Amino acid sequence: MNSKERIAYLRGLLDFMPKEEKETKVYSAIVDALAALAAELGEQAKLLELQREDYDSLADEVDDLHDTLYQLEESLGLEEEDESGVYEEEEDDGLEEMTESYVSMTCPACAYSFYYKYEEGKEDGKLICPSCGEEFSRGGAP
Repeated sequence: MNSKERIAYLRGLLDFMPKEEKETKVYSAIVDALAALAAELGEQAKLLELQREDYDSLADEVDDLHDTLYQLEESLGLEEEDESGVYEEEEDDGLEEMTESYVSMTCPACAYSFYYKYEEGKEDGKLICPSCGEEFSRGGAP
């Protein structure tokens, strides 16, 4: 019997036994219930210790991965140290030149909203709605 069953048994003894017979059986049942609780607590302590060991192992693995990632970033030149000793990502000056600009547009015929690639110097071009197929003017997007 586990501790829960032993305590239920104890409750039954207390509720239904004649008063004269209770003392010996009740004390014996209390000792059995306490022994079962102690055994279950011991099992739970072992399980908790195993979980702590697993956690520590995973934490060590994460630290190792972090160190490996740091070394890789450093070897690729993705980070550089500033005056305070903190590493920051390098900024790529050519990134702004390579980014494309998209503009939100709403079709005047069907009110469908979509994005199109903005190209400087082609503000007066025509667009075709992907929903209804209606052709309309870009209208001087930014």
